[in-house]
Amino acid sequence: MSVKRRFLVGTAAVLVAGGGGLAIGALPNGSPNVVHTADAVDPAGLYNSAQKKFAARDVTGGLTDITSMLALTANDPDALALQAIWGDQQSDAATRDRALQKLTTVRITAANSIRGLIEGVNQAAAIVPSTTPVSAPAGSAIVILGYGLRPNGSMAPELVNRLEAGLAQAQVSPETPVFVTGGVPKKGVTEAAAMKKWLIGKGLSASRITTEDKSTSTISNAQNTTELLRARGISQIVLVTSPNHIRRGAADFAGAGTKVAATVTTATDLSRYAKPLTGAGIAGIRYEATQAAKIPVTKGVADMLPDTGPGIIGDIADRLIKELMSNGSSKPTK
Repeated sequence: MSVKRRFLVGTAAVLVAGGGGLAIGALPNGSPNVVHTADAVDPAGLYNSAQKKFAARDVTGGLTDITSMLALTANDPDALALQAIWGDQQSDAATRDRALQKLTTVRITAANSIRGLIEGVNQAAAIVPSTTPVSAPAGSAIVILGYGLRPNGSMAPELVNRLEAGLAQAQVSPETPVFVTGGVPKKGVTEAAAMKKWLIGKGLSASRITTEDKSTSTISNAQNTTELLRARGISQIVLVTSPNHIRRGAADFAGAGTKVAATVTTATDLSRYAKPLTGAGIAGIRYEATQAAKIPVTKGVADMLPDTGPGIIGDIADRLIKELMSNGSSKPTK
């Protein structure tokens, strides 16, 4: 018998016992009916299938798989989060709100984060790029996103454009700290280091600038910078980047847990991005926001271990599951 088959059979027995029905030993490992059900019941497989469909923008199919999974594992926080996020994509307020309500009872901090993600993605989709500096909210920061350096370590013209837009914003908000973000070194120079050097050369105080020099993508820009912001007690930002990047960047920061209070962009192709995103366009930045939120792209059997709760049944269940997993991994399959 395979590890997977043993685990699921054991879980089925635990669930029956926890519900006050048959004793744990009443569902023998040798029962062909139980084995058949175990092979058919695959919450991790349903989750993985859903995520593949969301990535391919098959939102309806993904939600169908998530609903089937939740019929088996009703308290999985990642599945509930995805149901809320993609229910919102479908303008299905009932599904979204029901999932958020359930998630609140399972893990309230996750529910609050997902509410922020959903709100942030919708706000990001509606952004109309503008080059005009804004009034930065009190307690916020200015975040300037990087752009790939040339092979010799020099800055590409569009990165200079982003810095000029960020500098203009910094001059309008002289008390607001500035964060520059980007890794991927060329000739030993990271994007963030080159950006800081440029800003200092334009008169900005070095003490005002924080560098995030480990990220390799917009997602990691958002995740890593959010950690630095939280260390300073900052939860909202003015985001500076290019018009073709601003909505994705804002969605990623929302996913990472940082509120984008306002945005400023370069003038590059400004009119081309004047129309807010709709439909599949929103789905694209929504999917990336789920990655920024670190919602797993895939799950395995080990990720689906049930929460058996406290008390004697939970203790017995935990021991039984561990024994089943151990036996399954040490004995050859037949």
